[in-house]
Amino acid sequence: MLVIYIILLIASLLFYILYIESFSFYLFAFLVALPIILFIMLRRASKRVKVSFAGGQRVCVRGGHIPVVIRCENRCRYPISNLLIEIEHYNTVDSIKDTVKICTPLYPKEVQFLTMHLSSLHYGTIKLSITRCRISDMLKLFKMKLKGPAKNVPYSETSFTVIPNIIPIENSIANYSEMGLETDEYSKDHKGDDPSEIFDIHEYQEGDKINRIHWKLSAKQDTTMVKDYSLPIANSIIMVVDMNIDRKQNDFMGIYDAVVETVSAVTQYLSENKTVHKVIWYDTITGENISMTIKDEEDSRLLISMLLRSGLYSGEHPALLNYVNSQDRFKCGHLMYFSANYDESVTSLMNDADLAFRYSYLLIHGSDDDNRTIADEFAEVVHVDLNNAPESIRDLCL
Repeated sequence: MLVIYIILLIASLLFYILYIESFSFYLFAFLVALPIILFIMLRRASKRVKVSFAGGQRVCVRGGHIPVVIRCENRCRYPISNLLIEIEHYNTVDSIKDTVKICTPLYPKEVQFLTMHLSSLHYGTIKLSITRCRISDMLKLFKMKLKGPAKNVPYSETSFTVIPNIIPIENSIANYSEMGLETDEYSKDHKGDDPSEIFDIHEYQEGDKINRIHWKLSAKQDTTMVKDYSLPIANSIIMVVDMNIDRKQNDFMGIYDAVVETVSAVTQYLSENKTVHKVIWYDTITGENISMTIKDEEDSRLLISMLLRSGLYSGEHPALLNYVNSQDRFKCGHLMYFSANYDESVTSLMNDADLAFRYSYLLIHGSDDDNRTIADEFAEVVHVDLNNAPESIRDLCL
Protein backbone atom coordinates (compact mmCIF):
# COMPACT_ATOMS: atom_id res chain seq x y z
CA MET A 1 0.00 0.00 0.00
CA LEU A 2 2.92 2.38 0.61
CA VAL A 3 4.07 1.99 -3.01
CA ILE A 4 0.55 2.68 -4.28
CA TYR A 5 0.31 5.77 -2.07
CA ILE A 6 3.65 7.13 -3.36
CA ILE A 7 2.52 6.57 -6.96
CA LEU A 8 -0.76 8.40 -6.28
CA LEU A 9 1.12 11.25 -4.60
CA ILE A 10 3.50 11.67 -7.54
CA ALA A 11 0.60 11.47 -9.99
CA SER A 12 -1.34 14.15 -8.06
CA LEU A 13 1.75 16.37 -8.01
CA LEU A 14 2.12 16.09 -11.79
CA PHE A 15 -1.60 16.70 -12.14
CA TYR A 16 -1.27 19.84 -9.98
CA ILE A 17 1.68 21.13 -12.06
CA LEU A 18 0.08 20.49 -15.44
CA TYR A 19 -3.42 21.74 -14.62
CA ILE A 20 -4.20 25.11 -13.06
CA GLU A 21 -7.71 24.23 -11.89
CA SER A 22 -8.33 24.31 -8.08
CA PHE A 23 -9.35 20.66 -8.06
CA SER A 24 -5.77 19.57 -8.74
CA PHE A 25 -4.58 21.58 -5.73
CA TYR A 26 -7.22 20.14 -3.42
CA LEU A 27 -6.42 16.60 -4.58
CA PHE A 28 -2.71 17.07 -3.96
CA ALA A 29 -3.33 18.71 -0.56
CA PHE A 30 -5.63 15.86 0.45
CA LEU A 31 -3.03 13.20 -0.39
CA VAL A 32 -0.35 15.16 1.47
CA ALA A 33 -2.54 15.56 4.57
CA LEU A 34 -3.90 11.99 4.52
CA PRO A 35 -0.91 10.35 6.29
CA ILE A 36 -1.03 12.98 9.03
CA ILE A 37 -4.72 12.39 9.60
CA LEU A 38 -4.29 8.62 9.61
CA PHE A 39 -1.40 8.87 12.08
CA ILE A 40 -3.40 11.03 14.49
CA MET A 41 -6.38 8.67 14.29
CA LEU A 42 -4.13 5.65 14.80
CA ARG A 43 -2.41 7.18 17.82
CA ARG A 44 -5.75 7.98 19.40
CA ALA A 45 -7.04 4.46 18.69
CA SER A 46 -3.96 2.83 20.28
CA LYS A 47 -5.14 4.18 23.64
CA ARG A 48 -8.74 3.11 23.20
CA VAL A 49 -8.41 -0.48 21.96
CA LYS A 50 -8.15 -3.28 24.54
CA VAL A 51 -7.43 -6.96 23.90
CA SER A 52 -7.72 -9.74 26.49
CA PHE A 53 -8.69 -13.37 26.99
CA ALA A 54 -12.26 -14.13 28.02
CA GLY A 55 -12.72 -16.82 30.64
CA GLY A 56 -10.34 -18.57 33.03
CA GLN A 57 -8.56 -21.91 33.15
CA ARG A 58 -10.03 -24.83 31.23
CA VAL A 59 -9.62 -28.58 31.09
CA CYS A 60 -9.63 -30.81 28.02
CA VAL A 61 -8.49 -34.28 26.98
CA ARG A 62 -5.48 -35.06 24.82
CA GLY A 63 -6.19 -34.39 21.16
CA GLY A 64 -9.46 -32.62 21.99
CA HIS A 65 -10.25 -29.13 20.76
CA ILE A 66 -10.82 -26.37 23.26
CA PRO A 67 -12.05 -22.90 22.31
CA VAL A 68 -9.90 -19.95 23.34
CA VAL A 69 -11.96 -16.74 23.28
CA ILE A 70 -10.28 -13.36 22.74
CA ARG A 71 -12.12 -10.17 23.70
CA CYS A 72 -11.43 -7.11 21.52
CA GLU A 73 -12.90 -3.76 22.53
CA ASN A 74 -12.82 -0.65 20.32
CA ARG A 75 -13.98 2.48 22.13
CA CYS A 76 -13.31 4.77 19.14
CA ARG A 77 -16.05 6.29 16.97
CA TYR A 78 -14.34 5.04 13.81
CA PRO A 79 -13.39 1.50 12.73
CA ILE A 80 -9.94 -0.04 12.96
CA SER A 81 -9.08 -1.67 9.66
CA ASN A 82 -6.33 -3.97 10.92
CA LEU A 83 -5.64 -5.36 14.40
CA LEU A 84 -2.77 -7.87 14.61
CA ILE A 85 -2.69 -10.07 17.73
CA GLU A 86 0.28 -12.33 18.49
CA ILE A 87 -0.39 -15.14 20.98
CA GLU A 88 2.42 -17.27 22.40
CA HIS A 89 1.58 -20.74 23.72
CA TYR A 90 3.60 -23.62 25.17
CA ASN A 91 3.34 -26.75 27.29
CA THR A 92 4.97 -26.18 30.68
CA VAL A 93 6.54 -29.66 30.52
CA ASP A 94 8.70 -29.18 27.41
CA SER A 95 8.49 -25.34 27.23
CA ILE A 96 8.61 -25.35 23.41
CA LYS A 97 7.01 -22.07 22.41
CA ASP A 98 4.95 -21.34 19.32
CA THR A 99 3.20 -18.20 18.13
CA VAL A 100 -0.21 -17.73 16.55
CA LYS A 101 -1.06 -14.53 14.67
CA ILE A 102 -4.59 -13.23 14.24
CA CYS A 103 -5.56 -10.29 12.02
CA THR A 104 -9.02 -8.77 12.21
CA PRO A 105 -10.86 -5.46 11.69
CA LEU A 106 -12.71 -3.80 14.56
CA TYR A 107 -16.05 -2.06 14.33
CA PRO A 108 -16.51 1.29 16.09
CA LYS A 109 -17.88 1.37 19.65
CA GLU A 110 -18.18 -2.41 19.84
CA VAL A 111 -16.83 -5.41 21.73
CA GLN A 112 -15.98 -8.36 19.49
CA PHE A 113 -15.16 -11.93 20.51
CA LEU A 114 -12.81 -14.03 18.42
CA THR A 115 -12.57 -17.80 18.94
CA MET A 116 -9.64 -20.01 18.02
CA HIS A 117 -9.31 -23.73 18.77
CA LEU A 118 -6.18 -25.33 20.21
CA SER A 119 -5.33 -28.93 21.03
CA SER A 120 -2.35 -30.80 22.41
CA LEU A 121 -0.92 -34.27 21.76
CA HIS A 122 0.67 -34.38 25.23
CA TYR A 123 -0.57 -34.00 28.79
CA GLY A 124 0.32 -30.96 30.83
CA THR A 125 -0.63 -27.32 31.33
CA ILE A 126 -0.78 -25.21 28.17
CA LYS A 127 -0.12 -21.53 28.86
CA LEU A 128 -1.12 -18.76 26.49
CA SER A 129 -0.16 -15.11 26.62
CA ILE A 130 -0.85 -12.09 24.42
CA THR A 131 2.67 -10.95 23.60
CA ARG A 132 1.99 -8.14 21.13
CA CYS A 133 -0.94 -6.21 19.68
CA ARG A 134 -0.57 -3.76 16.83
CA ILE A 135 -3.01 -1.71 14.80
CA SER A 136 -2.49 -0.20 11.36
CA ASP A 137 -4.35 2.34 9.26
CA MET A 138 -6.42 1.46 6.21
CA LEU A 139 -3.50 2.16 3.86
CA LYS A 140 -1.07 0.29 6.13
CA LEU A 141 1.28 3.26 6.12
CA PHE A 142 1.76 3.12 9.91
CA LYS A 143 1.77 0.40 12.54
CA MET A 144 1.41 1.16 16.22
CA LYS A 145 1.43 -0.96 19.37
CA LEU A 146 -1.41 -0.70 21.82
CA LYS A 147 -0.34 1.55 24.66
CA GLY A 148 0.94 -0.27 27.75
CA PRO A 149 2.80 -3.61 27.87
CA ALA A 150 0.57 -6.55 27.09
CA LYS A 151 1.57 -8.30 30.33
CA ASN A 152 0.16 -5.39 32.36
CA VAL A 153 -3.24 -5.73 30.76
CA PRO A 154 -5.72 -7.77 32.85
CA TYR A 155 -6.49 -11.23 31.42
CA SER A 156 -3.57 -11.10 28.97
CA GLU A 157 -2.70 -14.67 30.06
CA THR A 158 -4.72 -17.85 30.35
CA SER A 159 -4.12 -21.60 30.45
CA PHE A 160 -5.78 -24.96 30.03
CA THR A 161 -4.84 -28.38 31.36
CA VAL A 162 -4.72 -31.49 29.16
CA ILE A 163 -5.77 -34.51 31.24
CA PRO A 164 -6.12 -38.22 30.43
CA ASN A 165 -9.44 -39.78 29.53
CA ILE A 166 -10.90 -42.31 31.95
CA ILE A 167 -8.85 -45.42 31.22
CA PRO A 168 -10.75 -48.66 31.99
CA ILE A 169 -8.91 -51.40 33.87
CA GLU A 170 -10.31 -54.39 35.78
CA ASN A 171 -7.53 -55.35 38.17
CA SER A 172 -8.14 -57.21 41.40
CA ILE A 173 -7.75 -55.20 44.62
CA ALA A 174 -6.21 -57.02 47.58
CA ASN A 175 -7.67 -56.66 51.07
CA TYR A 176 -5.11 -55.21 53.48
CA SER A 177 -7.54 -54.57 56.34
CA GLU A 178 -6.34 -57.59 58.34
CA MET A 179 -2.71 -56.50 58.44
CA GLY A 180 -3.12 -54.33 61.52
CA LEU A 181 -2.82 -50.99 59.72
CA GLU A 182 -3.61 -48.09 62.04
CA THR A 183 -6.29 -45.57 61.10
CA ASP A 184 -8.66 -43.03 62.61
CA GLU A 185 -11.00 -42.87 59.60
CA TYR A 186 -14.06 -44.97 58.86
CA SER A 187 -16.07 -45.56 55.72
CA LYS A 188 -19.24 -43.52 55.24
CA ASP A 189 -20.61 -45.94 52.65
CA HIS A 190 -19.84 -49.44 53.90
CA LYS A 191 -20.29 -51.14 57.25
CA GLY A 192 -17.65 -53.32 58.85
CA ASP A 193 -16.68 -55.12 62.04
CA ASP A 194 -14.99 -52.44 64.14
CA PRO A 195 -17.04 -52.12 67.38
CA SER A 196 -15.29 -48.87 68.36
CA GLU A 197 -17.40 -46.92 65.89
CA ILE A 198 -21.11 -47.34 65.05
CA PHE A 199 -22.00 -47.12 61.34
CA ASP A 200 -25.82 -47.31 61.62
CA ILE A 201 -28.70 -48.52 63.81
CA HIS A 202 -31.71 -50.33 62.37
CA GLU A 203 -34.56 -52.59 63.41
CA TYR A 204 -33.74 -56.25 63.89
CA GLN A 205 -33.85 -58.36 60.74
CA GLU A 206 -33.47 -62.09 60.37
CA GLY A 207 -29.78 -62.93 60.24
CA ASP A 208 -28.61 -60.07 62.46
CA LYS A 209 -26.22 -61.05 65.23
CA ILE A 210 -27.63 -61.13 68.75
CA ASN A 211 -24.48 -59.58 70.25
CA ARG A 212 -25.09 -56.43 68.20
CA ILE A 213 -28.48 -55.62 69.73
CA HIS A 214 -28.61 -52.12 71.19
CA TRP A 215 -30.40 -52.99 74.47
CA LYS A 216 -30.84 -49.46 75.84
CA LEU A 217 -32.29 -48.09 72.60
CA SER A 218 -34.44 -51.20 72.15
CA ALA A 219 -35.97 -50.58 75.59
CA LYS A 220 -36.75 -46.96 74.71
CA GLN A 221 -38.17 -47.74 71.26
CA ASP A 222 -40.02 -50.83 72.46
CA THR A 223 -38.62 -52.73 69.49
CA THR A 224 -35.39 -54.60 68.89
CA MET A 225 -32.68 -52.31 67.46
CA VAL A 226 -29.37 -53.58 66.05
CA LYS A 227 -26.03 -51.80 65.66
CA ASP A 228 -23.94 -51.91 62.50
CA TYR A 229 -20.24 -51.48 63.14
CA SER A 230 -18.00 -49.30 60.99
CA LEU A 231 -15.42 -50.28 58.45
CA PRO A 232 -11.95 -48.83 59.21
CA ILE A 233 -10.33 -46.99 56.32
CA ALA A 234 -6.59 -47.45 56.35
CA ASN A 235 -4.32 -45.96 53.73
CA SER A 236 -3.51 -49.49 52.69
CA ILE A 237 -2.14 -48.41 49.30
CA ILE A 238 0.46 -45.70 48.73
CA MET A 239 1.51 -44.57 45.26
CA VAL A 240 4.86 -42.77 44.94
CA VAL A 241 5.23 -41.00 41.59
CA ASP A 242 8.78 -40.32 40.40
CA MET A 243 8.94 -37.65 37.67
CA ASN A 244 12.67 -38.20 37.13
CA ILE A 245 12.65 -37.96 33.32
CA ASP A 246 15.62 -36.76 31.28
CA ARG A 247 14.53 -34.12 28.79
CA LYS A 248 17.41 -35.05 26.47
CA GLN A 249 16.22 -38.59 25.80
CA ASN A 250 14.13 -39.42 22.76
CA ASP A 251 10.37 -39.09 23.18
CA PHE A 252 10.62 -37.88 26.77
CA MET A 253 7.16 -36.33 26.37
CA GLY A 254 5.77 -39.74 25.40
CA ILE A 255 7.31 -41.23 28.55
CA TYR A 256 5.87 -38.41 30.62
CA ASP A 257 2.42 -39.06 29.10
CA ALA A 258 2.71 -42.77 29.96
CA VAL A 259 3.61 -42.04 33.60
CA VAL A 260 0.63 -39.70 33.98
CA GLU A 261 -1.67 -42.10 32.15
CA THR A 262 -0.62 -45.05 34.34
CA VAL A 263 -1.07 -43.12 37.58
CA SER A 264 -4.43 -41.83 36.33
CA ALA A 265 -5.66 -45.33 35.43
CA VAL A 266 -4.75 -46.78 38.83
CA THR A 267 -6.05 -43.94 41.01
CA GLN A 268 -9.32 -43.67 39.06
CA TYR A 269 -9.92 -47.41 39.33
CA LEU A 270 -9.22 -47.42 43.07
CA SER A 271 -11.55 -44.44 43.53
CA GLU A 272 -14.34 -46.11 41.58
CA ASN A 273 -14.02 -49.10 43.91
CA LYS A 274 -14.10 -46.97 47.09
CA THR A 275 -10.50 -47.86 47.97
CA VAL A 276 -8.87 -45.04 49.87
CA HIS A 277 -5.22 -44.55 48.92
CA LYS A 278 -2.48 -41.97 49.19
CA VAL A 279 -0.41 -40.48 46.35
CA ILE A 280 2.96 -38.81 46.97
CA TRP A 281 5.04 -36.84 44.48
CA TYR A 282 7.67 -34.10 44.39
CA ASP A 283 6.71 -30.58 43.32
CA THR A 284 9.56 -28.74 41.57
CA ILE A 285 7.87 -25.38 42.15
CA THR A 286 7.73 -25.59 45.95
CA GLY A 287 10.69 -27.95 46.30
CA GLU A 288 8.68 -30.18 48.62
CA ASN A 289 6.67 -33.38 48.56
CA ILE A 290 2.93 -33.23 48.06
CA SER A 291 0.89 -35.94 49.76
CA MET A 292 -2.75 -36.34 48.88
CA THR A 293 -5.30 -38.82 50.23
CA ILE A 294 -7.69 -39.94 47.51
CA LYS A 295 -11.16 -40.90 48.74
CA ASP A 296 -13.36 -40.45 45.68
CA GLU A 297 -13.30 -39.72 41.96
CA GLU A 298 -13.32 -35.96 42.51
CA ASP A 299 -10.10 -36.27 44.52
CA SER A 300 -8.66 -38.40 41.73
CA ARG A 301 -9.36 -35.73 39.10
CA LEU A 302 -7.87 -33.03 41.32
CA LEU A 303 -4.78 -35.17 41.84
CA ILE A 304 -4.09 -35.43 38.10
CA SER A 305 -4.48 -31.67 37.63
CA MET A 306 -2.00 -31.01 40.45
CA LEU A 307 0.44 -33.64 39.21
CA LEU A 308 0.50 -32.07 35.75
CA ARG A 309 1.71 -28.80 37.26
CA SER A 310 4.52 -30.28 39.35
CA GLY A 311 7.22 -30.39 36.64
CA LEU A 312 10.06 -32.75 35.76
CA TYR A 313 13.47 -33.25 37.35
CA SER A 314 16.51 -35.47 36.86
CA GLY A 315 19.08 -37.13 39.07
CA GLU A 316 17.92 -38.18 42.53
CA HIS A 317 14.55 -39.55 43.70
CA PRO A 318 13.30 -36.70 45.93
CA ALA A 319 9.73 -37.98 46.27
CA LEU A 320 10.82 -41.22 47.92
CA LEU A 321 13.76 -39.72 49.84
CA ASN A 322 11.62 -36.96 51.34
CA TYR A 323 8.93 -39.44 52.33
CA VAL A 324 11.42 -41.82 53.98
CA ASN A 325 12.88 -38.92 55.98
CA SER A 326 9.50 -37.45 56.98
CA GLN A 327 7.85 -37.99 60.35
CA ASP A 328 4.47 -38.59 58.70
CA ARG A 329 5.43 -41.85 57.06
CA PHE A 330 3.65 -45.03 58.10
CA LYS A 331 3.59 -48.66 57.06
CA CYS A 332 1.02 -49.53 54.43
CA GLY A 333 -0.14 -52.73 52.81
CA HIS A 334 1.09 -52.07 49.26
CA LEU A 335 3.50 -49.40 48.02
CA MET A 336 3.57 -48.80 44.26
CA TYR A 337 6.48 -46.86 42.79
CA PHE A 338 5.92 -45.27 39.35
CA SER A 339 9.10 -44.35 37.46
CA ALA A 340 10.63 -44.17 33.99
CA ASN A 341 14.03 -45.29 35.34
CA TYR A 342 14.90 -48.49 37.17
CA ASP A 343 17.14 -48.11 40.22
CA GLU A 344 17.67 -51.13 42.45
CA SER A 345 18.61 -48.84 45.34
CA VAL A 346 15.03 -47.55 45.38
CA THR A 347 13.47 -50.87 46.42
CA SER A 348 16.30 -51.44 48.87
CA LEU A 349 15.56 -48.08 50.46
CA MET A 350 11.84 -48.82 50.67
CA ASN A 351 12.49 -52.18 52.29
CA ASP A 352 15.05 -50.84 54.78
CA ALA A 353 12.60 -48.11 55.81
CA ASP A 354 9.89 -50.76 56.29
CA LEU A 355 7.32 -48.75 54.33
CA ALA A 356 4.99 -51.59 53.29
CA PHE A 357 4.23 -55.29 53.39
CA ARG A 358 4.45 -55.45 49.58
CA TYR A 359 6.22 -53.40 46.89
CA SER A 360 5.56 -52.97 43.17
CA TYR A 361 7.92 -51.10 40.82
CA LEU A 362 6.03 -49.88 37.75
CA LEU A 363 8.73 -49.20 35.16
CA ILE A 364 7.53 -47.10 32.22
CA HIS A 365 9.50 -47.42 28.97
CA GLY A 366 9.09 -47.78 25.21
CA SER A 367 8.38 -51.08 23.49
CA ASP A 368 11.82 -50.94 21.80
CA ASP A 369 13.64 -50.56 25.12
CA ASP A 370 15.23 -53.45 26.98
CA ASN A 371 12.34 -55.45 28.40
CA ARG A 372 14.30 -58.25 30.03
CA THR A 373 13.13 -59.67 33.34
CA ILE A 374 14.62 -57.70 36.22
CA ALA A 375 15.32 -59.80 39.28
CA ASP A 376 14.59 -57.43 42.14
CA GLU A 377 15.04 -58.77 45.65
CA PHE A 378 12.33 -56.67 47.25
CA ALA A 379 9.77 -55.60 44.63
CA GLU A 380 7.68 -56.94 41.79
CA VAL A 381 8.86 -55.12 38.66
CA VAL A 382 6.01 -54.43 36.23
CA HIS A 383 7.03 -53.30 32.74
CA VAL A 384 4.65 -50.63 31.41
CA ASP A 385 4.75 -49.99 27.67
CA LEU A 386 4.34 -46.26 27.06
CA ASN A 387 2.23 -47.03 23.97
CA ASN A 388 -0.19 -49.28 25.87
CA ALA A 389 -0.06 -48.52 29.58
CA PRO A 390 -3.49 -49.97 30.62
CA GLU A 391 -2.79 -53.30 28.91
CA SER A 392 0.62 -53.52 30.61
CA ILE A 393 -0.80 -53.32 34.14
CA ARG A 394 -3.88 -55.52 33.69
CA ASP A 395 -2.32 -58.44 35.65
CA LEU A 396 -1.10 -56.32 38.54
CA CYS A 397 -2.93 -57.06 41.78
CA LEU A 398 -3.49 -53.75 43.48
